[in-house]
Amino acid sequence: MMQPPPLPPGKSVYQIGVVVADLEAGMERYSRLFGLTGWKRMDTDYQARYRDWRGRIANRNAFAQWGAIHLEMIEPGIGEGNAKEWLRERGEGIFHIGIATDDLDRDAEGTEIVFETDTRRPDGGRAIVHLDTVDSLGCFTELTYRPMAERLAAWVATPED
Repeated sequence: MMQPPPLPPGKSVYQIGVVVADLEAGMERYSRLFGLTGWKRMDTDYQARYRDWRGRIANRNAFAQWGAIHLEMIEPGIGEGNAKEWLRERGEGIFHIGIATDDLDRDAEGTEIVFETDTRRPDGGRAIVHLDTVDSLGCFTELTYRPMAERLAAWVATPED
């Protein structure tokens, strides 16, 4: 079984997040344009906060290995989140860069957290947040607790049997 390379200490890029209106069409387009194969599907359903809104978010998702990182493709569904807002206001495309981090709270300091899931680390702290870096970087920055990012990256990199 192929394992992805270990992520370096501190923080590192582990995914590019794109939003699409139609997941199947998006997977076909990215496969054709970039040669991505081995897509894995995982639909999500969780509680989250986006700006002043709080509630249930359910999306259709697909993942594909893309060199040392992976692509996360999201078709927004239920709820209000930054993926749905991005698609509505800007259209399809890259909307976040995913960073695996050892210290999410420290790395989030000084930047507004606009999105956070109710997923928690073992110590009770936040496990996934999106920072409002759109004006400075052109997209959101997702910070993910490193063990969660590593589990996801290993699953995406594992070939189907």
